Amino acid sequence: MNIAVIGGGPAGLYFANYLKMHSKHVDVTIFEAQHESMNAFGLGYTLQKLDSVLLERLDPDYYRNLFCEQATPVITQALFKTNYQHRILPFSEGFSVTRLQLLAYLRNKAKDLGVELISRKVEPAELPALQKQYDLVIAADGINSIARRRYKKQLQAKEHKAKLKFSWFLNTSEQQRTEACFYAFHAEEGVTLLTSYPLTKHKQVVVIEMTDRCLESNQLKGKTPTQAIPYLNTLLSKNGDLINLQPANLPWYTFKMNSVGRLYHQNLALIGDAAYSFHYSAGQGVTTSFSMAYTLAQCLLKNKVVALALTQYDQAISMLLAEPAKKSLRHMNWFEGIDEHFKVTDSSEWLDLFLQKDEYAGFNSKDYVAKCACTEEAAR
Repeated sequence: MNIAVIGGGPAGLYFANYLKMHSKHVDVTIFEAQHESMNAFGLGYTLQKLDSVLLERLDPDYYRNLFCEQATPVITQALFKTNYQHRILPFSEGFSVTRLQLLAYLRNKAKDLGVELISRKVEPAELPALQKQYDLVIAADGINSIARRRYKKQLQAKEHKAKLKFSWFLNTSEQQRTEACFYAFHAEEGVTLLTSYPLTKHKQVVVIEMTDRCLESNQLKGKTPTQAIPYLNTLLSKNGDLINLQPANLPWYTFKMNSVGRLYHQNLALIGDAAYSFHYSAGQGVTTSFSMAYTLAQCLLKNKVVALALTQYDQAISMLLAEPAKKSLRHMNWFEGIDEHFKVTDSSEWLDLFLQKDEYAGFNSKDYVAKCACTEEAAR
């Protein structure tokens, strides 16, 4: 069997490695635009229990091979903060890895297994020819997948562009942080969200997110992520932290959530963000990429007929991700209104509101609309 994989990110590489490990006669070729995955936005991942289990199935000694001599902190707690409150809660055990580390490890393993890696960008018009040339084409080309766009109708693809902007940073300071951190800080501009995971005791990968309205207001208006750093450091250090953000030289991105009603069309299948992308709060991340890649590889190993394997893959993943996709969309819709949610909620309740989001007992959508109307009227 000849298989083409479009995209050399976590999903495509994991799929190629696992399938090649268990089926030597299968020929797998990965097409990756030069440096696109290595330089794609996103600085790191948090690998939790399921990720570790799946990586162990590729390499029982993956941890040592991934990190060599530089161990990373084990994350067991999550720190939640708002302007005046904080709370530490248990966190599903895991650890962080940079995107560069993970992809370099998976690429090296692919080369050792005999996977062919071709540095070339596949254009949308080439898809039909690839489908004729190969027995199976895997679209693992991320959130802006060319296959997803070309076969939008057949895949029943849906896309929700949130009114949210985000970018990546590094945080380095003398203060030790080995927890996963989730902050929501209110200011005149709106609410700034911070999500961070430790790479070392003094260095974290950070995602900063806020509404479009917040980014277009007052001190943030017109500023790039690098230019916004002084404002962000001051705001996010107000409740006991020493935030010292370092630029990643990346722009502000619009958050986009993908979902599909069908995971394949003819002999082309989607995996990873090409099919489903989730808000960070859903806790899916790289787990979805690995899980989809593993499931598809298993279906192909158990079924000699590609069409049957794709049918089973579609059924399994649809059941697995239906609820997480709904939850992610609910949370994303809630985050789009976070500035107003904080305005109409007493500051003593902000932390509970942030933790529970749309499930917060004090939050009622009808009351929220009424309160917002009153707030806008008072402002006039």
